[in-house]
Amino acid sequence: MTGFIEQRQWKSFLNDFSKRNQNRATKMEVLGDIGVQEEAAYLPLLEVSFEPRGAASGSVEVVLGGTSVKNERRVEHWIERVERIAPLVGISGLEDGLGFEDRDGVKTLLTFEKLTEIPEKTSGH
Repeated sequence: MTGFIEQRQWKSFLNDFSKRNQNRATKMEVLGDIGVQEEAAYLPLLEVSFEPRGAASGSVEVVLGGTSVKNERRVEHWIERVERIAPLVGISGLEDGLGFEDRDGVKTLLTFEKLTEIPEKTSGH
């Protein structure tokens, strides 16, 4: 990950990121000692937020899926002791997601999924 966001900008950057990308389909993976674990796929982004104070100080929360806490498709993922945050930018120059690294070197990647689109014209009709 390169192009890290300065820690003093995390809260406002993540709030703006959430607004720009709300409801985009996502994929979340955690890369650690035991390899890559997929946490979620094709769930819409609801929010990414930074907690600068209190018991969760230094943590980032990623919320994906349903808008209700009771929704089975809702994922609330906490990344504790975050050290670095980097925007992931694709070859087109567009935002492709975010990368997070915690104090233990575990990386969490939140990337946007490209959904297959139905063409305007289909054969036969």
